Amino acid sequence: MKLRNLIPIIAALLFASCKEITKEDLKGDWIAVPNGCDEPLFDGINFKENGVELFGSDSFKETGGFQIRNGVIKIPLDRDDLTFETEIQHWEEDTLVIFDSLIYHRNREITHFDFEEYELIGIGTEAYLSKANDFNYVMHYYRTADNLIKVRLGDKATTLDEIPLFLANGNGNRRIVVYIGKGITLNDLKNLYYRLASVQQLRITLGTKRDGFSSTHIFADIIEIWWDDLVSHLEKLPTPQPPPPPPTDFTSKESYLTEMGEEVEIFAKDDFRKIEDIATGKKYVVSISSNLSVENYIGLKKLVVRKRKLNNQIITEIK
Repeated sequence: MKLRNLIPIIAALLFASCKEITKEDLKGDWIAVPNGCDEPLFDGINFKENGVELFGSDSFKETGGFQIRNGVIKIPLDRDDLTFETEIQHWEEDTLVIFDSLIYHRNREITHFDFEEYELIGIGTEAYLSKANDFNYVMHYYRTADNLIKVRLGDKATTLDEIPLFLANGNGNRRIVVYIGKGITLNDLKNLYYRLASVQQLRITLGTKRDGFSSTHIFADIIEIWWDDLVSHLEKLPTPQPPPPPPTDFTSKESYLTEMGEEVEIFAKDDFRKIEDIATGKKYVVSISSNLSVENYIGLKKLVVRKRKLNNQIITEIK
C-alpha cells in the first residue's frame, strides 16, 4: 500500500486515540464478551443520561451515577458506600474495553435490560455467597407489589412450569441458587420445591439477604418430599408432569414410620424444643407446618442438621 493511502488511516487512528470520550459516547447498553478466563463483574452495563445500571451474573441490578474524567470512569453506587473506578483502555462505536481488559460490545438488539427489581426476604444466615460456590443456574422467586408470584430463570421472566426445561441440560451437576423475595411464604417455597424435586434437584441454595454489593446471605437446603406426595402434586397440575423414578426404599411417610418410627409435629417456633428430645437409634419424621415463616423454617432446618450428626434417620417434610 502506498504511503499516501496510509495517511488517512493513520490520521483516523491518531484522532481516535486523542479524542476525549464523553458520556454521550458511552450511552446505551453494553454486554460483556466471555473470554474464558476472567468472569466479568457485570454481564451488562446500561449507561444513561443521568446514571448507570449494572447487571451482575446473578441478574440483580445495581444503579449509580457515573463520571468520565481523563479516560477514567467513576461509578458511585446508589445502594452501597462503594465506588467503582476503571480506566477506559479502548473505545470504538461498538466496543468498550474496561475493568482490566474486559471487552464489552454495544447491544443494539434491545432498548435496555429489564430485570424487575424486588427486595430479598431479608433473612440473615451467617453464611455468605462467594465465587467458590460456582453456581451454574440462577433463579429468582419473588412477589410483586400486587402480590403476584414471579419466577425468573437466569434473565428470563417465566413460570414454575418452565423449570424442568430450564434444568434439562444439567447433566446431574446442577448447582442452583434461588433468590427468595420478600413476601414469599413457606407454602410458596414448598410449591417451588415440588417442581425442583420433579427433576431430582434435591440440593438447593437459597439467597436470602444482601448486605451491600458483595455480601449475600445464603442457606443450603435439602429438599425432602415423599415420592407418593410428589406424584399426587404433579398429577394435579394444569399440565400434568411425569414424576421421577421412585426411590428404592420408602415412598411415603407411612412406610417410613413402620417399625416404631415417630412423627414430630412443628406448628410454631415454640415447638423447636421437640428437636432436642429426638433420641438416637430411632426413625423420625419432622412434619413442618407450611404456616411457619421462611425464617423460622431455616432456623428449624439448622437444628435438624445438627441433630442428624447424632441420628441420621431424621427426615423432614413441609405439610
